[in-house]
Amino acid sequence: MNNQNEFEDLIRKFKLDDDSNAEQTGSPQEPQRRPAFNYEDDQRRYDQARSHAAAATAQRPAAQPAARPAASQAAPAGYHAQRPGTRPATVSGHTQRPTQPLGARPAPSSHGQHPAQPGARIQHSGTQPGGQPPGDRRPARGRDGAFRVNINDKAAYEPQPVGAGGDPPHGGHGGDDYDDGSSGGGAGRWFKALVVLLIALGVSVFLAMFALQSASDLFGLNKPEGEVTFELPENLSLSEIAALLKEDGVITQPLTFQLYAGLKNDAEDLLPGTYTLNTNMGYDEILTVFRTGTGPQELTLIFYEGMTLSDIAKKLEQYNVCGEQELYDYLGSNDFSDRYEFLKDIPDDPNRYRRYEGYFFPDTYNFYEDEDPSIIVQKFFNRFEEMVYTDELRAQMASQNMTLDQAVTLASIIQKEAAQTADMKMVSSIFHKRLDNPDAFPRLESDVTIMYVEDDIKPYLDDAANPDYQPMYDAYNTYVCTGLPVGPISNPGMDAIKAAIYPEDTEYYFFLADREGKFYYAATAEEHAANIEAAGIEGVHGIAMPNEGE
Repeated sequence: MNNQNEFEDLIRKFKLDDDSNAEQTGSPQEPQRRPAFNYEDDQRRYDQARSHAAAATAQRPAAQPAARPAASQAAPAGYHAQRPGTRPATVSGHTQRPTQPLGARPAPSSHGQHPAQPGARIQHSGTQPGGQPPGDRRPARGRDGAFRVNINDKAAYEPQPVGAGGDPPHGGHGGDDYDDGSSGGGAGRWFKALVVLLIALGVSVFLAMFALQSASDLFGLNKPEGEVTFELPENLSLSEIAALLKEDGVITQPLTFQLYAGLKNDAEDLLPGTYTLNTNMGYDEILTVFRTGTGPQELTLIFYEGMTLSDIAKKLEQYNVCGEQELYDYLGSNDFSDRYEFLKDIPDDPNRYRRYEGYFFPDTYNFYEDEDPSIIVQKFFNRFEEMVYTDELRAQMASQNMTLDQAVTLASIIQKEAAQTADMKMVSSIFHKRLDNPDAFPRLESDVTIMYVEDDIKPYLDDAANPDYQPMYDAYNTYVCTGLPVGPISNPGMDAIKAAIYPEDTEYYFFLADREGKFYYAATAEEHAANIEAAGIEGVHGIAMPNEGE
């Protein structure tokens, strides 16, 4: 057994208790900390290892017994006696170099270091006394090698952090900046992803809003009506013209106008001057005005109460504003309920011929020749929304248990039946009485509803005699259908609409008017028959006798 190697292996498994030296020297104690080792067990194992090493050394014959020092030589206090021939040890600054015989093999140090102890240093000094190199093996002198153990006690209690010169724990990557997400890195990546997502969403919403506003400005949709006197100076760039148009309220998107005009190469063709522009013009109309110096001719058209949609379309075509069929096609291929809330009240009934009949509010309008159908429809619907779709009228409709479409439908009949406001209210009262008593009067029996079928539906059908159309005819004919017809039969004015929701309070169920416009009212069928005879006619307007017209 190699005693030197065995002892060194044993020594490396333990740690010296340096606290004993601190107690003898009276050095101040550091605050109590969690010890890295159990010093009592370490001391016990240390003593056992020392005894075992001493016994093993004593079994070997000494090389030169005469050179051993006297056993009775006194040892310093606190110092463990060295065996003959052992190597002097350096522990905590204490060095003992006993006399040893020439050629004797030094014993291991009596103090060891735990192999896992950080901060400990093991030094092997190979310099012999007298400065001879370790290769000099002359027997006249022994080796002056030393096995020194230096322990950094603070390092035993305080582990070194990763990146501070030590090895990372648990097989880490040392000073690398690797982040596996377990210390917040994952949350950081999720936060960054969320920020990127929100930014992308915000940009998408902005671009969508910009595209929508640009399209509305380009075609003149949903823009308020009004006239503006605009002066176009000479030698202006498109960006400067766009800025002036925005300043005067003619456009809202100057950048879009600049790009559009630039694509059409109209900059050099614009004529300076003073122009009258409408704030609901589209870009093409504005540029046409600037190119021609006068612009398209503006027309002022009056649309009277009670005109049907067919009447309105014919008048627009007559004045070269828009083709009649072009207007029908536009209305049939577009849904305007997203823009106009009041149109959502219109029921989806296949027997309804003109879906938007009744909603082209009669009034005076300004149009240009070759107007886009979207501009025409927008003007009529805007006026209806302004005049009819108010809080006051809607509340009154609700008090009468009527929807907007029902009120407009009744008003369209009243508009056709009566011309004076007072008569409108009386006629409205009669229709309300019948609607409130469906058992006695299930039908309104108004002649004007038959006229609408004959004048405004059948002429526009390719084969009006086709029996497939009969359900639609019956849905409008109040001598056949129960209650109100399927939809309005004209575009009523304000007086008729108010009369429909503010009826007079009467007891009448019948009325008629003679050729001079005089109205006769009756509560019973007998009174109504007498009124027909008094008028001298069968009745131009009004309610027929029971079972008449069926």
